[in-house]
This record gives sequence, structure tokens and C-alpha cells, in this order.
Amino acid sequence: MKKLLIPLLLTLLAACQSSPSEADQKAALEEKVLYIHDEAMAKMGQVFRLRKKLSALRDTLETQQTDTATARLLQRELAGLSAADAAMMDWMHQYNAPDTMQHAAAMAYLEQELKKIEKVNTTMDSTIAAAQKTQKQHEPNQ
Repeated sequence: MKKLLIPLLLTLLAACQSSPSEADQKAALEEKVLYIHDEAMAKMGQVFRLRKKLSALRDTLETQQTDTATARLLQRELAGLSAADAAMMDWMHQYNAPDTMQHAAAMAYLEQELKKIEKVNTTMDSTIAAAQKTQKQHEPNQ
């Protein structure tokens, strides 16, 4: 009898628990999207500072007219930082809160935007890491 009672009680308990409302589901997903956006935005200062430092290093090498391979590497890192910055700006300009959408459409839109902003965040991380490595390798007075 006990063996039958426990699964029955667990089934009843699970049935009594209400699932989140559509509004709660949408709010939770939108909160996740915006949280990742905020993480990426916090990195924009790093991107700006790295662009400034790498630009100065590149300009110094160009005025000395030496080490063109390093100058090309710095230019490539600068292009990556600019692309990461542009990806963030593009995402922000294209994102529209799904306030007026039906639930299914809003959830699909938010899932799509979550993937996009996760990609932007990953790009920011990898670009910053590569630029920092290059900066450390080529910074004068190490």
C-alpha cells in the first residue's frame, strides 16, 4: 500500500503546482536577454580602452616605419574590436521589446534575440582576450 501511496502523492503534488503564467515566462526570458545585454555593455569600456591603446601602439610603429608584421597584427585586432563594438550597437538598434506581440511570437522573438546577444557577448569576450594578449606582447616597457 505504501508503495502505491507515495507515487500517487507525488503525482498529486506535481499536479497542484501551477506552472508559470505566460506573462511570467515572457518576463523571465526577456530578463535573461537583457541581463546578457548588460554583461556585454559592461565590456564596452574595455573595448574602447583597448582600441585606444592598440591604436597608439600601431601609430608608434608606423611613425618608426619598422615591424610591419606587428602593425598589421595590431590593425587586425583593432578591426576585431571595432566589429565587436558594431555588433553590440547593431543588436541594440534592432532590438524591440515584444510588448505588443502575442505570447508565442514574443517567446520566439526573445529566443532569437537571446541567441543573437549571446553571440555578441561571446564575440566581445574573445575579441577582448585576443586584443589584451596582443597588447601585452607588444607593449613597450613590459
